[in-house]
Amino acid sequence: MAEVSRAGDQHPGSSGPDSCCRFLQTLVAIRLRTVDDPEARRHLGWISDMAAAVSLMSARNAQGDPFDAYVEDTLTFWRRSFEARGVRLEVRGRVGDLPEAQRLPLAVILHELLTNATKHAFPEGRGGALAVAFSATRSGLSLVVRDTGVGAAEPRKGDGLSLIEGLVARQDGSLALETSPGAGFAVRIGLPSGAELLN
Repeated sequence: MAEVSRAGDQHPGSSGPDSCCRFLQTLVAIRLRTVDDPEARRHLGWISDMAAAVSLMSARNAQGDPFDAYVEDTLTFWRRSFEARGVRLEVRGRVGDLPEAQRLPLAVILHELLTNATKHAFPEGRGGALAVAFSATRSGLSLVVRDTGVGAAEPRKGDGLSLIEGLVARQDGSLALETSPGAGFAVRIGLPSGAELLN
């Protein structure tokens, strides 16, 4: 999500969550100049991405915007990224607003799901489609992210899925994974509460 970063225009003395996140991105960018190890670079890049997501979410919160405004910003970025690789991104449903305690976890979950699809679903220039669907349920919010990528014999929980699993558990939510070779990958997440705020 480097496109939403504005780290270069931030001064260390600025305050507020958005400013702190952008300053963190500046620190990571400086550190990356001297780091050669690929694994270390991957983790530092992840920290920078998370800081960008939190910064954007913080800016939207400060403006009093609903969570959908953040989702629209994020998915606009990802749609361009996927289209450049021959992957169509489809979005169905709207979140509306969310309790503040759910906003950042869901923002990170969405970012991680789309990052995972980028890394694993469509290797070697393979095209396809990725669908993101939000809907209200009797108990709260449902998020389903499904791709038409390569799939797998069984789900393998790497860093991204482990983080998602932990965030969902902290929200007392549910997580289900579906995949098979050649049939893509789907993640179904249910978060309690807030159903009355969904559109």
